[in-house]
Amino acid sequence: MAMFSACAMPRLAWSQSGQPLEIGVLPNISARVLMGQYLPMRDYLTREMQRPVQVSTAPSWNAFHQRTLALDYDVIVTAANLARVAQLDRGYVPLLSYAPAIRGLVIFSSARPIKSISELRGRALALSNPQSLVTLRGMQWLAENGLQRDIDFSTVNTPTDDSVGNVVVRGDAIAAILSGGEYRAIPEAVMARLQVLTTFAEVPGFVVLASPRLPAAEARAVKEHLLTFSAGSAEGKAFFAASGFTGMRELPPGLMESMDAYLGATRKVMAAPG
Repeated sequence: MAMFSACAMPRLAWSQSGQPLEIGVLPNISARVLMGQYLPMRDYLTREMQRPVQVSTAPSWNAFHQRTLALDYDVIVTAANLARVAQLDRGYVPLLSYAPAIRGLVIFSSARPIKSISELRGRALALSNPQSLVTLRGMQWLAENGLQRDIDFSTVNTPTDDSVGNVVVRGDAIAAILSGGEYRAIPEAVMARLQVLTTFAEVPGFVVLASPRLPAAEARAVKEHLLTFSAGSAEGKAFFAASGFTGMRELPPGLMESMDAYLGATRKVMAAPG
């Protein structure tokens, strides 16, 4: 009994210390928009868990992933391929996945219309988030259509969705690859000057994971509260209306394992500067 109490005391002290539960969210869109979207979730969890909750992000995907690997967050919301790396490399525990699946889009400027992806040959393609699963799948799709990166076309990286639309509208790139959520976050005045060429794929939605440092009981509590949050709460409705997500659910069987095909490419791109 003495041994059990000695082992349990640090976790109990952590739980009762009043330290905020920190939820780290992948910066797939600008921090300003992202923080606004997640306010309802923060407020709901603060009330229901009766403890401080804070939502944070990072300046870039690489910075967020490095903080993830450093165990800086208690809970993370991240892309499925990054979630698999976090699970395998640092022991994060998958809790839930977002619905629906994420659409991969190719967009172009109405002022410079294209009818086929073959028109990308010899030109530049803008990437909203070069490290994203949508981009990795998009490079595969282009290769399947006979277009190799840095051989048949060049790429232009943009820091957030706030600029990818402008890159295409200005003519710095003939088209762009981005997710449906990133497309929705483009300012309306810019979006009005863009068109969708095609939806080339659907990839798994974001995954919610608990840090291995978070006690199992608290991880289970977070999971149950998020399921209730997404099942019809007023805050959940506000969150989904703002973000374009439709719900949170138990992870479909095999989802995490399906990301193994992207592990090599994910680790390579996350090791690159930026």
